Amino acid sequence: MGEMAAFLCERGYEGLRRATRTHRADLVVRLCGEVGLRPSEIVAVGIDDLHEVDSVEFLAVDGREAFVPEAVGHALRKYASTVDDGPLIDVSPRRVQMLVRETGERAAEATGDDRFRGVSTRDLRAAHARRLLSDGTDPRVVLAVTAYERLSALEPHLAAPDHEAVAAAFADDGSRAERPPARLQRAVTVAADVGEALAAATEPSAIHETVCARLADTDGYRFAWTATVTGDDTAVHAHAGVAADTVERTLLDRTELVEEALDDRTVRTEAGESSTLVVVPLVSQEPTRSVLGLGVASGAVVPLERDLLQVLGTQVGHALAAVERRRLLLADSVTELRFDVDTEAAVLPRIAAGLDCTFELVGVVPTDEGLLCYVAVRNATPDAVLERATATDAVGDVRFVGDDEDGVVLEVTLHRSPLRTFVTAGGYARSYEVDAGGGTIVGELAPDTDVRGVVEAVADAFPGVHLAAKRKADHEVATGGGFRGPLADDLTDRQAAVLRAAFFGGYFEWPRDSTAEELADSLDVSPPTLHHHLRVAQQKLLRAFLDDT
Repeated sequence: MGEMAAFLCERGYEGLRRATRTHRADLVVRLCGEVGLRPSEIVAVGIDDLHEVDSVEFLAVDGREAFVPEAVGHALRKYASTVDDGPLIDVSPRRVQMLVRETGERAAEATGDDRFRGVSTRDLRAAHARRLLSDGTDPRVVLAVTAYERLSALEPHLAAPDHEAVAAAFADDGSRAERPPARLQRAVTVAADVGEALAAATEPSAIHETVCARLADTDGYRFAWTATVTGDDTAVHAHAGVAADTVERTLLDRTELVEEALDDRTVRTEAGESSTLVVVPLVSQEPTRSVLGLGVASGAVVPLERDLLQVLGTQVGHALAAVERRRLLLADSVTELRFDVDTEAAVLPRIAAGLDCTFELVGVVPTDEGLLCYVAVRNATPDAVLERATATDAVGDVRFVGDDEDGVVLEVTLHRSPLRTFVTAGGYARSYEVDAGGGTIVGELAPDTDVRGVVEAVADAFPGVHLAAKRKADHEVATGGGFRGPLADDLTDRQAAVLRAAFFGGYFEWPRDSTAEELADSLDVSPPTLHHHLRVAQQKLLRAFLDDT
């Protein structure tokens, strides 16, 4: 995505606009490339959403205020004068994506530059963010006015500092108000040491204890702890330099701070009388509710230190996710849970009741944006499901994948669902069947998982979801551990996600049910990045299989 965004920022964007054939297509390109709107936001925009604040124009979209350049605002008003009241771009989100792709094809034909052929709405949004950052806009402002939700998503578009810039940042020549605290320099070394220790860990407890011990032993940090928050319950995993009951009180007293860190997936701080509390989300490709807490003895937490701790949190989160996957994969037995879901308790049962149709889960792929679910639909058309799904904020995107024997397969991004909550709490989704009378979720938990905490997390978030059964079960794939175990260790989170999405999305079917561009759009990566991860994942898959034969 970075390469395409750079191409569009340099000279490609104007070439793309010149290839548009209608006022509507040009406006679509501009709303993506100059305002940063998603396809689902573009089709919902009305002229009444355009308003002015201190002589600056904004569009009210999806809970945020998107900055509108003066020229785009003029184009919006001009186009609105030619259409009826209601949404200005009265087409489906899928059609918006196709308009951009078709324009890219024409630009490639006109210029002879094949790079245009791969352009997507996501690339245009990336170019928009990159342009804002290049102009010196504060990254926090970029997050506020675009659909990006985390600073880490903007990282590919931030220019890497050269040697002169790095030297200037640390030079003691008066150009800086103060040098970075020595704590930061020591923390860099600790982060590297922790990374080596994480690679050797085989149990979650070892990861938690290693991180806390190393950080609490670093000058400048008074204490460190890790915990998981599920509903109203908290579980302290490890602590160093502070008592467990103190950590529990902190989690109770600083609930809002912890929730902000988890929801925004960014580092949060709060100054106290004797120290500053730093809360770091332990982020991975899979949903998480775990945090690292640090006590800073003195001095402010500078931006560079925040970035370092953010990276460390991601590193720890990925290590925990990898260990949990391996534990579940190789366990001889698991705890199987069955949940009954009332019709009004979740979005899929509500849609099934309204359309008198059924849904059956085919596969899931955890992503940063939500739970990517592939579902088989019976007795309903894709358009009917799309219409009802996009009317609620519980669903992100819906995409038609292909036909199967008795119906269709859709890709649905669930933002709010008992299934996502269960996966977030550490569960593995085995099945989810939904009809007009409600739904049934069957899932598995690895040994030693806090079953009560998981059940309460689901029930608290969705009162209409009830635990119907719990039993110990033999793990069906345990006998395949010789092949799957090393592969689970070898694949990164992103490679595993790409491989699952490609499989469940029908990428390996012939003809393909999903293109690489569609999968890349769903996973929020560029097509070249998806191809790279998929190629590496396939190589690892073949190596694991051939080494086991």
